[in-house]
Amino acid sequence: MKVLLLGATGNLGSRLVCALLTHGHIVTVFVRSSRKLESLLPSSIYQQILIVEGDATNTAAVKASILESKCEAVVTAAGVAAAAPWGSSDLPKIFRSIAEAVQQAGEERKQPLRVWFLSGMSILQVPGTKNMMSDYVPVFLEHRGNLKLLQSLPPNSVDWSLLCPMTMTEESKDLTVPTKLKQGRVVANTTTPPLWKKSWINSIPLIGSFLSVAMNASRYTTTLEQNADLIATDLETRDSSYIGKRVGVIGASA
Repeated sequence: MKVLLLGATGNLGSRLVCALLTHGHIVTVFVRSSRKLESLLPSSIYQQILIVEGDATNTAAVKASILESKCEAVVTAAGVAAAAPWGSSDLPKIFRSIAEAVQQAGEERKQPLRVWFLSGMSILQVPGTKNMMSDYVPVFLEHRGNLKLLQSLPPNSVDWSLLCPMTMTEESKDLTVPTKLKQGRVVANTTTPPLWKKSWINSIPLIGSFLSVAMNASRYTTTLEQNADLIATDLETRDSSYIGKRVGVIGASA
């Protein structure tokens, strides 16, 4: 599949370059500085990708890159959400720009594009409730607005998925193609976190739900490489059970 990748100079983005190439995708990278990307990637990998320089907040530029590169899918790891509930970042602006570019490109082609956005575990629903995890632990609240934006799009205009990991660590500092997962593939689930553990703690008045969410969340560390592989694997086919869904992940051994 022809894929446009944004955020390739970040920790997850650089692993996505490798994972997408490993799975046979043709990768165009939309990046603010090609020089920075070249300094991060081994030359053997850098030579396998196409580069477009631009600003991810420029909707017209992102749309043009999608159309000119004839991309069938978009993956974005650009931007970082503010952790504190009173904080703010550039992520909502970047997110909206890319969502609008993907929607407009799909309208022009008369076919929705497949797109993976990076989000966070805070917008997953707590099993057995209709509440998000951030209702109990109010962090990374900008992800809620991004989800609301996607849910407000016209039906069948964008085939989106939201990757919702907790903490991501690196398996290796080395970037290689083909990639090799040292810790195996993640277990994924839509809407709610996979392998959630119920506990008597939840029955404690007032603070039980908060404690249960906080204790469970600490189990959900995955690796950058695992998450990149999940996306690259999913894009091997146009059909996906993750379309229109929030996707939670956990290590198989957790």
